[in-house]
Amino acid sequence: MQENRIISALIGLIGACSNNPKTENTDHLVIKALASSLEPHTTSEIVNEIRTEKNRIAPGCMTCTSPCGNTSDYDMERIYNADEETRHMKLNILSEISETAKYIYKNEVPLSEKEIEFFYKALSYMSYDLKTDSLLSLLDEAQDIKRKIKEM
Repeated sequence: MQENRIISALIGLIGACSNNPKTENTDHLVIKALASSLEPHTTSEIVNEIRTEKNRIAPGCMTCTSPCGNTSDYDMERIYNADEETRHMKLNILSEISETAKYIYKNEVPLSEKEIEFFYKALSYMSYDLKTDSLLSLLDEAQDIKRKIKEM
């Protein structure tokens, strides 16, 4: 799936942001990329933008001779090969945050720092092996944020 390339690259960007300061463009790009993950015709452009931003944030990672993997594109097969419950939860979370981002992007909804940080958290959690209760809590939070933003 083409949208997997966007999510995969975004998770790498979020990894770069975990140890390096974001640019003034990063938050906007994360929302734009999540919103466009529902529209595969823009995949290559968005993936290139994400990778360019990642290289601005963590330029040394591009030429590192001992890569740690923190900024690497995520292998989405890890989600698809997870047990059924984990796969279902993670895909639901990705769907929720993508739908919310599309609404935010289309309607130019301003976000608080706490709200934008949720998107970073949700994307980073995709790369962790979490128990179902943690994923359920994240899904509940995604649904709450979606509802709150649509009520604005």
